[in-house]
Amino acid sequence: MPVGTRPAHLAATGLVLAALSLLSVPAGAGSAPSRSQAGSAPPASSQAWVPALPPLPVPLVGPRPEVLSSTRPPYTGKLEIPEVVWPGHEAVAARVDAAIDAWMAHRVRLFAVEVRHDLAHSHNLPPSLPPSTLAITFRVTDLTPQVASFLLEVEPYFRGENAPAELPAGLTFQLPGARRVTLASLFRPGSGYLSLLSRLSLHALQRFSPAKARCYVGPGGPPATASSFEAWALSPVGLVLSFPAGQYTAAYCGPPTITIPFSALRTVLRAFPPLP
Repeated sequence: MPVGTRPAHLAATGLVLAALSLLSVPAGAGSAPSRSQAGSAPPASSQAWVPALPPLPVPLVGPRPEVLSSTRPPYTGKLEIPEVVWPGHEAVAARVDAAIDAWMAHRVRLFAVEVRHDLAHSHNLPPSLPPSTLAITFRVTDLTPQVASFLLEVEPYFRGENAPAELPAGLTFQLPGARRVTLASLFRPGSGYLSLLSRLSLHALQRFSPAKARCYVGPGGPPATASSFEAWALSPVGLVLSFPAGQYTAAYCGPPTITIPFSALRTVLRAFPPLP
């Protein structure tokens, strides 16, 4: 479902419920009783009818583009920044947006450091080469009144390279507290979830074949370490994991993205499903 269509659907559902409630009111309930009915009618109920109201809207997310341009060090860039809009919960949305902005700023600073390092070791590159460039895009993997989860793709290109790298990342926030969620917080301590993720990821990567292209190059998969699963997000059906292009699969397949069903993680999750 495209982002932005769910709230309208929910609002329409609320209006339908209100209409059904109106239809359930007995005929004549809103008019005064006749003289003949006044003496025989039972006492009116003290509970006034309250119409059903549409539910509170869920958050919306839209892209906020930002163009980068720096001369010291020289680089350009295009960022697609997730921006949360939540009517009635503006303070929560502002805290989430501030955390996303801080993450984006950190990524830009890391890129600038790498550009400086690249320039210090690339004195003989011809000036006709394109400048270093950073691009960041995102997609929403889950968006409810309880959670906002994003999978991002970071593409840094350094002057003189053949092609930009394709590096995935993830951001997940628990709402309405606007708290950023860590992967470890989803699992019970001492449950061995990293070993389970390693095994399940290997099986999924072996079957990863977008557009029927053979992608897995083997022989191994992500080791059972926290750094192997830094790019993660939540979806309605499972845990989404993404890995750098060319790390476990052929580079032409792009960053492989897989989904581990929550049912396969039931024995190690802290709550099922996580973040209810």
